[in-house]
Amino acid sequence: MKTVSIYITLFITSLLFNTELLAQKTYTDYKPQYRKWQDSYILDKIEYTKDRTIFHFRFVCKSGKYTNAIFYPPGGEHPWYLKGRNVKKNFDIKEIQNVRRNGKLMKSNVQYAPYSVAALDGKGYTVFSCEVHFERLPNDLKTADLIEGKGQDYNENHFNCFNVQLKTQKDDLGKEADSQKKVSNFEKKYGVDSKPKNVSPKPKPKPKPKPKPEPEPEPEPEPIPEPEPEPIPEPEPEPAPKPQENYSISRLGSYKDIICGKMLVLDKIKFHDNSTKFKGMVAANRTMFILFNYMKEHPTSTLTLYGHTDVFGSKEKNMELSKQRVIKIQRWLTMYGIKQHRIDYEWFGPDQPIAPEGDPINRRVEIRVNCE
Repeated sequence: MKTVSIYITLFITSLLFNTELLAQKTYTDYKPQYRKWQDSYILDKIEYTKDRTIFHFRFVCKSGKYTNAIFYPPGGEHPWYLKGRNVKKNFDIKEIQNVRRNGKLMKSNVQYAPYSVAALDGKGYTVFSCEVHFERLPNDLKTADLIEGKGQDYNENHFNCFNVQLKTQKDDLGKEADSQKKVSNFEKKYGVDSKPKNVSPKPKPKPKPKPKPEPEPEPEPEPIPEPEPEPIPEPEPEPAPKPQENYSISRLGSYKDIICGKMLVLDKIKFHDNSTKFKGMVAANRTMFILFNYMKEHPTSTLTLYGHTDVFGSKEKNMELSKQRVIKIQRWLTMYGIKQHRIDYEWFGPDQPIAPEGDPINRRVEIRVNCE
């Protein structure tokens, strides 16, 4: 009986040892299979190392002065996580590595604090890429959802990859050329190229010197006539100020305008009539990024938003509308990483108009930054 027991022990030990070796085999899947919301992002490849599973991720966004990409570390506001499907278990990211903008390395490691990088200023698109690191996933996990931000599983504005096939060496892994072709086709669709440019530009040929023209004889000066006296114009009456120009609350135009306890009107954030939709997204985003950058650089500060509507229509509906407008701005800031408890809001509907007879300036949001 002792001999049989020893053989069984050796067999189990050998089985566990072989299973451990299997888990540590390294390979790369150059043909990832998954579903996604939009066409603006892809998985280049999935790398299986000895102790990590690494998702090579790529996305594009419109270039512009006020467009930022934010990468959240483990434990941040909205970090990536992996949601197991056939095995009901979630996996948190370990870190993000090698954040690149149009092929240029911007940040080698995102592990302890969020990293925000601006898109290129101009027309067209900017491409970002990064490596999302997880622990080496167990062999029995066959499919999972890669979610960009906890709680954002059903948010179509997030870069979520669903039903990602986690392969073994026996599956169709493709070749490196397959991944390169996929990246190339993806970037061509948006008119970008993230490959580093190593070719030095050819020097421009020096222009041939032009022959100097012969100097022309200078004309004789004509006598200057004496100027006739101009009639003195009568002073014009000053135009009546518009309601918004006569408004006493200061406006938020730049970072320098934010002073603790000072009320500011966000007159660059305009809303369509009877709607929470922004009227002029570029100006609205610019203003909200000013607030975001201030709150990010002053982590002890808090913000209060005050919502208002125009004077027309039902008061009950206007009260609800003014509430939804400030909630929209609060959600925008929290989506980019500002904690929700730092942003309070109040709403007044049509009760505090700038122009009592009615004017688009009444559809506004005001703020007060509170500093400790």
